Amino acid sequence: MWNMMCDVMPTISEDSISQRSSQFSGEDANFEQLMVSMLDERDKLMDSLRETQERLGETEMKLADVEKERDSLQRQIAANLPQEFATLTKELNAAREQLLEREEEISELKAERNNTRVSLHHYVYPE
Repeated sequence: MWNMMCDVMPTISEDSISQRSSQFSGEDANFEQLMVSMLDERDKLMDSLRETQERLGETEMKLADVEKERDSLQRQIAANLPQEFATLTKELNAAREQLLEREEEISELKAERNNTRVSLHHYVYPE
């Protein structure tokens, strides 16, 4: 049975080997070019990664500074706001009281005016 298979196998000529080796050398050149391109791309990506990491570090430092400034401003507001708030509340209550007094005066003046008109109307045009 082994002998039958050997008889069936085609013979390999030297011309086909030289064609294959030239074909492989072309593929090797393409593979080498592909590897060089991939390595160049990897280098570019690594540079981009380093730059991005540096920017991230700088941004984190700026964020920490801004958070400190925000906390400081919040402390200042908390320290000053109650006094100002209390003063503003007193002024607002005083203004409300004055407004109520003025509204009462206006209502009384309107009522007096209406009474005067009614009485004048009554005297001018007797029934």
